[in-house]
Amino acid sequence: MKAEINQKDLASHELSWLCVKPMLISVRGQDMVAKREVYLQLNEGQQALYLFYAYHNHTKSLAEFYWFSAYHIIELRSWSGIRKGMQFFHLHEMVDVLNDIEVLITDAKKSGETWKDVSPTDLDHDLQLRQQTEIIYASYQQASQKAIIAMNDWVRQHQEMLLEIKENLK
Repeated sequence: MKAEINQKDLASHELSWLCVKPMLISVRGQDMVAKREVYLQLNEGQQALYLFYAYHNHTKSLAEFYWFSAYHIIELRSWSGIRKGMQFFHLHEMVDVLNDIEVLITDAKKSGETWKDVSPTDLDHDLQLRQQTEIIYASYQQASQKAIIAMNDWVRQHQEMLLEIKENLK
């Protein structure tokens, strides 16, 4: 499964996103079975990009970062896949940040063998949790920008596996 892009998009800062955008859009609003089905059709690099952007595209604010991290850890159980994807690209700084937010959420929300409810408003009610999340989020923002640059470079080096390049695609 390859994404179609224009030749000019090879220079785009969004190149790695463009590689999985059609796949993610095709499963938007569908159940986990449909999402997993598409995921399993992808090669390892595409899978890493798919999971990263399924997560990253929902981290535009501190509350989203906190809640979607918890959601991927607790509900979707895709966290190890996101981390594995970052390891695939040798993005150790990003892996460290993912580990940090996982420890924070795990420590804050696990009580014995059960998970407490997680809500974006947790940050409004727990100043210490908010401050710790802010520190990790700042690290995440820096690491994610570096990760996107590295993933874009990887895509350029492996474009035959990921892309159908068109001269005049609209």
